[in-house]
Amino acid sequence: MSSDPHLHAHDSSVHAPHLHGDEPRAAGFSWGLLLGLIGAVGICWLGATGQLSLYIHPRYNLFTLVMAGFGIIACLAAWAVRARSGGRGRAWGAAAAAIAMVLALFVVPPATLSSSTAQNRSPAAGVDPAEITRLAGADPSSFTLRDWAALVDDPGSVAAYAGQQVTLTGFVTPVDGDDVDVFYLARFVVTCCTVDARPVAVPVALPDWADQHKADQWVRITGRMVPAQNAPGEAVLMLQPAEITPIDQPDQPYEY
Repeated sequence: MSSDPHLHAHDSSVHAPHLHGDEPRAAGFSWGLLLGLIGAVGICWLGATGQLSLYIHPRYNLFTLVMAGFGIIACLAAWAVRARSGGRGRAWGAAAAAIAMVLALFVVPPATLSSSTAQNRSPAAGVDPAEITRLAGADPSSFTLRDWAALVDDPGSVAAYAGQQVTLTGFVTPVDGDDVDVFYLARFVVTCCTVDARPVAVPVALPDWADQHKADQWVRITGRMVPAQNAPGEAVLMLQPAEITPIDQPDQPYEY
């Protein structure tokens, strides 16, 4: 059977473009690299403005900033040499994530952990024996809120510390059960980062305290430790205030 040479020529011209995959493709925008770059720059910005310690323990600041610096260099280098790609399937989602990250890191101010978090993580979690041992024989005038939070649950503290004058700083946290005569003076202790932060608290005896103070309000309390009466949990000591002064949140709200 004879064949028409003109037909074959036509077929070849139609199908040829589909037989070759070496045509250049439009370079796709790397949203993943952009997100990584924003995150690394945001960490450096938090470090430069002194806010990185609101997220991690200060002993990790230098390491985190060095790694963020390497991250910036790596993102820029990867952007320069990355393979050309035309994929755009996730552009809208990645763009939204990038905008959200910019807002979270650069626009919305960092928020410290609150009284509701303290209640959810149980500020009256019991005595840490290691803390009691560490404080034995030390000068009580140097004790922090973290120290007293361990001592108020220790049965031996009544004989050793009842009557001790103290000045402590923390934020107001309600006691479970809506106790109108006792509230917690609380702070968070950060071991690694705020995700693992644990609350420490000292019960404060003040009738109708909610008429004078609001939850999350930062205060400085001067008073003395007294044997506990109707205190929450297993507390054997509580703070009887002589003066309560509202203050601004400290630049460093956490203990370490």
